[in-house]
Amino acid sequence: MKSEWAPWRGVRRERREGRVTPEIIEVLIVLAITLIFFASEILAVDVIAVLVLIYLVVPVPWRDLPLLPLEDALLGFGHPAVIGVGALFIVSEGLLRTGALGFLSNHLHEWSRGSNRLLTALMLLIVLVSSAFLNNTPVVAMFIPVALGACLRSGMNPSSILIPLSYAAILGGTCTLIGTSTNILVASIARESNPDIQLGMFEFTKLGFILAAIGFVYLLTVAPRLLPERQTITSLASLGGDRRHREYITEIEVRGGDLIGQRFGDTMLAIPGKVRILQIIRGEEIIWPPLEDEKLQLGDALVISGSIEDLMEVQEEQGVASLSEIVSETEGSASQRESQLAELLVLPSSPYVGQLLGSVELRRRFGLNVIGLQRHGMHMRSKISEHPLRTGDVLLIQGTPEGLDRIRGEEGVVLMSGVDDVVVRKEKAPLAIFVLIAVIGLLATQMLPMATVALAGAVAMVVTGCISGTKIYEAVQWKILVLIAGTLALGKAMESSGTADWLALLVVDLKPFLGAHGLVVVTLIVAALLTEMVSNAAVAAVLVPVALKIATEVQASPYPFVMAVAFGASLSFLTPIGYQTNTLVYGAGGYRFGDFARVGAPLVVIIWTVAGLLIPYFWPLTG
Repeated sequence: MKSEWAPWRGVRRERREGRVTPEIIEVLIVLAITLIFFASEILAVDVIAVLVLIYLVVPVPWRDLPLLPLEDALLGFGHPAVIGVGALFIVSEGLLRTGALGFLSNHLHEWSRGSNRLLTALMLLIVLVSSAFLNNTPVVAMFIPVALGACLRSGMNPSSILIPLSYAAILGGTCTLIGTSTNILVASIARESNPDIQLGMFEFTKLGFILAAIGFVYLLTVAPRLLPERQTITSLASLGGDRRHREYITEIEVRGGDLIGQRFGDTMLAIPGKVRILQIIRGEEIIWPPLEDEKLQLGDALVISGSIEDLMEVQEEQGVASLSEIVSETEGSASQRESQLAELLVLPSSPYVGQLLGSVELRRRFGLNVIGLQRHGMHMRSKISEHPLRTGDVLLIQGTPEGLDRIRGEEGVVLMSGVDDVVVRKEKAPLAIFVLIAVIGLLATQMLPMATVALAGAVAMVVTGCISGTKIYEAVQWKILVLIAGTLALGKAMESSGTADWLALLVVDLKPFLGAHGLVVVTLIVAALLTEMVSNAAVAAVLVPVALKIATEVQASPYPFVMAVAFGASLSFLTPIGYQTNTLVYGAGGYRFGDFARVGAPLVVIIWTVAGLLIPYFWPLTG
């Protein structure tokens, strides 16, 4: 029920006339700061969302009343979109853990008959179709080791497949209501605002299928010419490549010996071509280069960057402790002769996200040593062992084959070597597929609300034994749900304060120049650009109210404007931070930030053009 909170009754006339009230200015400032924080990644997205929610409900000195009543702000946590998305995480996990997709992935090499192009096409097709009915983030997480294993056998470079893998999952997710949380959120907000807006299971398919087909052809024909060749341990193992192009950051600590009191420039650490010293951490002090005249002291932590061989050679020097020793002083680590190197990718659902690297205890639990850490855009402000892990981090680990096998089944991480199954309940695969088909069928009939059907599907997965009762809590990506709930509160504040009306009027002023069709394209492009910097869920929660207001002001059908937000917020191809699947392959493929724009920019132009032309065709402006 729409809030009729008294303070906003008096501003109805003002916002219709386009006046900017103090409340509108404040909400705009909050919105701008929120977007900046989302883009900067200074704090976790769920923390930012909760802080925004708190600000909205707390009175401040320059106003006596909160921007939003507490009961309205908390409605987001029980919103149908939040419930539905959370339940579908469980349905997706049930499908993946029973190996419902395992049969397809395990036969890729056989079906491709030695053709790398056919192998790529089959893998992208499976991911694209799977992502239409399962949440695309866990699908990509599952297929990363599949892709790496296929690359090992075929001799392909992993960087030639992982960006297309992410893009295929994004394209597939746009095809149905449940393919991405963005579509679920858009449909729920739109229906809540206007019960006449009914976006069913396959409402998105009309345009989504066309965009997916165009994107699939692009990924097979144009993208291979633009994809860079980056190095990972997997590609080095299969191709025998030059390891100098692959750098990790690690940490050593001065513990004694001849290093103490010695001028840094006189040590082997300063030899050009070995490693790069990024900084020295001495207590609370951070010492930046140049460091040649700096005398080393007991307990100095040196943050260094270099190739695998150089890092391991430096860590064996007398008088220094390696990162693995700093993380855990436990005796009995694997001997160098028995050890293997591997990379460990941290997933969004990982319990390790937010934990300090020094508290992860991989050595105690699995006998694995952490050798280094790779994080794009990493800015050191403390010792590496004191850095909280983030989604997409890649840990360089060393351990015995037995230790590496044990960690394959660990929740929330992907061991990026080989494709050994981590399937728990293969015999339940037919039941899991049946549950998914039932969920799709019920959603297609629209007999029951989406959240009800999703919850029933999640319960069915547990009752049939496809996923255990304890694992369902690990399957749910709580950060995404908190993010959605918090941004829904911001969207409601934009509505109640008149900010959505005011922004809509700004866009409507362009109608004489662009026409109603042009306003749909503007809405699409704004949503697409914002989602490259901040979460797609946040973009949907903020822009759907604005899109509905635009439709009302121009006296047009709301469907094309709502669909412009849905497709714009889902199609993120320019940066690795706008969509979680991009973040996952960012670390796994060893990519650089600009690689995504290089491959994705032509696709974005094509997608924007096709979507801008076809949205008003499939969902007419008058109707």
